[in-house]
Amino acid sequence: LLVAVVCLAYANAWPNTLIFDDKPFIDYQRFTDLSAIPRYFTENAWAARGLSSDLYRPLLSVSLTLDAHLFGDWFAGWHLINILLHAAATLLLYAFLARLLALDERTEDSSAYVALLAALVFAVHPVHTEVVNSVFNRSNTLAALGMLGGLWWLLRYLDSRPLLAWTGLFLAYSYALFCREIAIVLPGMAAIL
Repeated sequence: LLVAVVCLAYANAWPNTLIFDDKPFIDYQRFTDLSAIPRYFTENAWAARGLSSDLYRPLLSVSLTLDAHLFGDWFAGWHLINILLHAAATLLLYAFLARLLALDERTEDSSAYVALLAALVFAVHPVHTEVVNSVFNRSNTLAALGMLGGLWWLLRYLDSRPLLAWTGLFLAYSYALFCREIAIVLPGMAAIL
């Protein structure tokens, strides 16, 4: 249901063109060279354009390189990946919230329904429009995947295998930081949780 809702809501979000920040950022030729992937980890996000920036998002560049190899200059495919990543983030949000709400005896019986409702709102909320539509802004979704996945993992294993729980969270945190700087808040979120 969640994947269908995301696909329906963003059915018009995969044009065969670049939009917004994609136009100045995406140099298709830059992303055709797989041997450039290690370089992404040593430069800022705008380095290929010769611009100085504090944006460090190597996994965004890696994902765009994979897009270039999968779809070439058929940019509708690049946008389709954004939609599928948003669907994955929506599913992870549902899984995290269902587990979190099931921990509370007051919401244990309705946790799946409440989590589903929250995930449905997340799936179609207009605040995600630019993130889903713009290939450059994919870094938000990639970071959300790492953060939600890390929090879900922590909840899943904290009681039974705490070392595994915190190790998984650390790996998810590392992944998310390589996607977008906002992931810096994940340890604080985990501590509050």
